[in-house]
Amino acid sequence: MRFSFVFQESPLAGLNLACTRLFTSCFLSLMSVYLISHPLELYQHSEGALSLNGKVMTLFWLLCTSMSLVGLVARQVWANPLALTVVFSSVLLFAFAIPEDPLLAGALVFAQTYLGIAGLLYVLPTKERSPHQNNPLDKFYDDAPLLEGWLHRYRKSLAHLLCLSGVLATCLFGFRVSEVFEVQLLVLALLGFTALFSLRLLYMMMRYGGSRVFVLWLLALLLGALACMGLWQGALSEVFVLLSIMALYGYLLAQSPVVRDSLESFQSAPALFILLSFAGLVFLGTLFLSMPAALQQGAEVNFMTALFTAVSATCVTGLSVVNIASTYTEFGQFILLVLIQMGGLGIMVLSTFATIAFGGRLGVRTEKAFAEFFSRKGMKSTHQLIVFIIIATAFIEILGAAGLSYYHYREGMELVPAIKLGIFQAVSAFCNAGFSLTADSLVHLQTSPVPVMIYGVLIVLGGMGFVVLFEMVRALGRRKFRGALSIQTKIVLLMSMLLVVGGGGLFALLEWQGALGELTPRDKILSSVFHSITLRTAGFYTISPENFAYPSMVVMFFLMFVGGAPGGTAGGVKVTTLAALLATLPTLLRGDNRITLFSRRFSMQIIAKSSALIILSGATIGVLWFLLLLTQEAEPLALLFEVFSATGTVGLTLGVTEALDLVGQMIVTVGMFVGRIGPLTLAIALAQEERSRIDYPSAEIMIG
Repeated sequence: MRFSFVFQESPLAGLNLACTRLFTSCFLSLMSVYLISHPLELYQHSEGALSLNGKVMTLFWLLCTSMSLVGLVARQVWANPLALTVVFSSVLLFAFAIPEDPLLAGALVFAQTYLGIAGLLYVLPTKERSPHQNNPLDKFYDDAPLLEGWLHRYRKSLAHLLCLSGVLATCLFGFRVSEVFEVQLLVLALLGFTALFSLRLLYMMMRYGGSRVFVLWLLALLLGALACMGLWQGALSEVFVLLSIMALYGYLLAQSPVVRDSLESFQSAPALFILLSFAGLVFLGTLFLSMPAALQQGAEVNFMTALFTAVSATCVTGLSVVNIASTYTEFGQFILLVLIQMGGLGIMVLSTFATIAFGGRLGVRTEKAFAEFFSRKGMKSTHQLIVFIIIATAFIEILGAAGLSYYHYREGMELVPAIKLGIFQAVSAFCNAGFSLTADSLVHLQTSPVPVMIYGVLIVLGGMGFVVLFEMVRALGRRKFRGALSIQTKIVLLMSMLLVVGGGGLFALLEWQGALGELTPRDKILSSVFHSITLRTAGFYTISPENFAYPSMVVMFFLMFVGGAPGGTAGGVKVTTLAALLATLPTLLRGDNRITLFSRRFSMQIIAKSSALIILSGATIGVLWFLLLLTQEAEPLALLFEVFSATGTVGLTLGVTEALDLVGQMIVTVGMFVGRIGPLTLAIALAQEERSRIDYPSAEIMIG
């Protein structure tokens, strides 16, 4: 019996996929005789060679697979039963090993069972009946463009190989599942075969698909893999290989009608897209940070620790339950650096820039949401801003890294370590992440004004917002500077100056004889101003927060809650939200309904959005603090500080982070994720103008 629904795309595509599944099954069986400790002595670990049973089964799988592949291509009736014999013989044989090795044997049996069930759906037609006979898609495949026709025939097969290659390469090289040479050779052979299979697709994409930029990016990743083979014991090269596999696999998935429809639906829900994108980035970060290559010798990190660190880096918070420098290798620190950079710029910016760079077009709703969030009008202006964000980020971080590297080199550090330290610290500062490779953050620099000023400038520029930087750079190039700045830019500059000066003044007033008592007057002023800057979501410190008095804690809570400017790397409810609410006070006192600032009138919708954002942020802080009070044994003030720090993506702590148990880590993880995603998602969701058709009568109630 023939199942016609299996061949809806193409009979040839079904044949290719059947051959690919059979090849995969044989490949997994050959690897498993080396990986799995089997009761029938398929692999003798003490001698390091296959037993007689293993050799017999290896020969059986190779011969049956070869014969079945020839039979499938020749459309022989006996080929499909033989292929199923190869698959289910592996299932039966390795099922006995599940009690001794449930992880590997169980995963293998599950995979082989899936391949066997999927193979049952493919029933070969007889020789008398051509697979293309009476097929309504024949004309389509004859007239289809070359790239589209190739994708319809081979897309599923190549995607199958890419998925298998990515999983095996991650398990083998990233987690060091096996050091057996034969297993490594098999995986390398699979990677090579998949790469050769992909070359045809890349060639057709270059020539017929109009995706030259994507192919160039992919080739750049592969060249990076070759260039980094000797760095960090080849771990960085493995990351580039995995990224190449993921990029090509993602391209093939995007060609699927189901996935394409799903991506189009995301254009109408950009907030959901941002949420899932950050979640995906956290998942990948957790995966890479769990690899042995990312951990120092002797360091042990469980899944929750890796997840906590990945969320903290992606949400540019800076909280950590372990010491970064002593726990993670340079490769692990590189993964953290990537997470900080991607999380700081934002998935929305990166995905939009990637779409533009790859020659794609933005959806109308995505374009509208992006323009609304960054207050831009027109696609040209939005594209200019995106390109400016990438260029400005690279320029500022390079200058900051150069300055910090030079300082550390001048202080006696070797050149290469100084450069690596400077790059990591500069990216962490500009993205307002607060991660530091030094155990005491910046305490050792509290009497060194130059590096502290560099950190402060990087934090301010990152937290100021890309729209503000864009307008300031554009205004500097004009002859008439007056009137070149928008109201938002003026508000951000004014509020940032007030918070920095006011916060610094309060710290100096409250802690002059306290936490700042042992410093010189110059260093006291410098530390006061720096802490008023870093508390707005940066997370660095020159004086431990535990040394500050309770009144200073109240100032810290306020600065952490407000945060930086919208459209940047900072967190919090944003300075523009605070300015909008403060602007309502004179209006209420005058009894006027017009809310004005800088001779401009604000709409009540902006006030409603600001109020909603503050209420939701305050409610989130209250709920998380309550949960920590129920589950953790720590001072209430320290737990409240932890919640403010997490939801504001600040990264400072009173020593509570490392003492959190599993439940506490989960609560703080949720706080960091909501703190980074919540305000952003809320702003985009509120940007959707959906008015109800029902109009209700107005009413008055007493307030206060």
